[in-house]
Amino acid sequence: AITSLDLKQCPTCILFSKEQQLPLEQHQNEKCGYGRLKSSHSYEGQPKSQNFGIFYNQYESRLTKFIRCDLREEAEKLYKLIQDDCSQKPRLIISIYGGAKYFQMNERLEKEFMRGIIEAATIADGWILTNGLSRGIGKLVGEAILQDRTLNGGSKDLVSIGLAKWGSLPEETRELLSKKFTSQKNAIQNGAKEEDHEFPREILKTTDAATIERHLTYMVLFDDGKLSGYICDEQRRMFVQEATNDKNKCYAVTVIVEGGKNTLEVILNDLKDSRPVVIIDGSGRIADVLSDLLKRHPESVPEAVQIDAGLNNFFQNDEANSDTSCKTIERRLCKRQINEIMNMKYRDLLNVYSLDKDSNVAKTIFDAIFKRYEMMVPKHRGSCHDQPENQDHSRKSKETLLDLSIKWNSCEGLAKVLKHIKRKSIQLSPEELKKHFITSLEDNKSMLVDYLFRSQYDVLEKLQRNDVLNLYKNSWTKQHA
Repeated sequence: AITSLDLKQCPTCILFSKEQQLPLEQHQNEKCGYGRLKSSHSYEGQPKSQNFGIFYNQYESRLTKFIRCDLREEAEKLYKLIQDDCSQKPRLIISIYGGAKYFQMNERLEKEFMRGIIEAATIADGWILTNGLSRGIGKLVGEAILQDRTLNGGSKDLVSIGLAKWGSLPEETRELLSKKFTSQKNAIQNGAKEEDHEFPREILKTTDAATIERHLTYMVLFDDGKLSGYICDEQRRMFVQEATNDKNKCYAVTVIVEGGKNTLEVILNDLKDSRPVVIIDGSGRIADVLSDLLKRHPESVPEAVQIDAGLNNFFQNDEANSDTSCKTIERRLCKRQINEIMNMKYRDLLNVYSLDKDSNVAKTIFDAIFKRYEMMVPKHRGSCHDQPENQDHSRKSKETLLDLSIKWNSCEGLAKVLKHIKRKSIQLSPEELKKHFITSLEDNKSMLVDYLFRSQYDVLEKLQRNDVLNLYKNSWTKQHA
């Protein structure tokens, strides 16, 4: 177990009112006394808490838990370890990958991205996966989690997991963690002490950008005995496969922000595993190359010369490798990977979020999952689908999608699932229908309630007098809380 930090010994800060700040163009880069942007911990309207002064701890008491393991460790064991520890089974895995180093996004786009991924994960009981380092996309995800805890009171702590290589951490961080791992190992034989399981507070003082992102729930550190380089995408891929297997009944989506050459490997792995990918248009680099090609060629595979033109700006601004011959080889590999990504068989799995066209990131994520589900339906048609074990798997998958449709307030998703259920003659019990109907009423989702009434299902068949009384009681309690 990890004990809470002593708030008196840690840097603290306050929340800022956006109404009391300077105009946007004058304060967008204004920082507080601890070097953080005021906009990252500001609220709109009336504050949710009346306790002003030193009431917000910069690092929170929910400090990262570390897991150091062999690079070849089985994903099943890691998944079960985390699931048992957090006592939560995910319904959705959101992999957020892209730029591993510092990058800038349009302020509006960054704000919508941060809000959208938190909304999607919160509504769907999702787990977030990222690279776990305190720079680039890992840092952006950490800031989104911290902002949610700060502005929303942390009513629901998201499960977020960083996947990184032990050897990629700074030497100072490795030494601090090694002492903890060694003391915990010795404690098994000599008796555990409370300090053996305390978070190494010295990590909070490091300023090295390559260290761990401290606002994630878990940090899985894969060790291959080398003190340099980064892990490939295989560890993330195996973890997601374990989470989404037939036994666990979980859906997965990958969100790509900015990104470099290695990001193409992540996208290809997901497409080959039939997982939807959401590309954030306008975030830069590879994300913009792909989104531009998809917008220009919605119904065809771009030619080699068109892919080459899209890569021009990317390689002109790539400072990672100044060797001309290496750049030529890398460019050739990128062209081949992009050509494979643009294959029409993957087109329904590729989704682009554009700030000026789409309502929000969360809806784009949900739509991508339902589109993938609709695409997979024909693959399950045939005699094998009629076997009892396959019918049971299909029924449980539909139950999960029904739950997600109602949580996401998606009439479109609900309609697709119910239509497929009716076509495949999958039986939904009256108890299940009652549960979905009551959930829609409790969450005040009137469109879903109306749709269920008109869906040719008798949603009132199992509704009892006590159910109605509880609905009135809960509604009154919420209104007078």
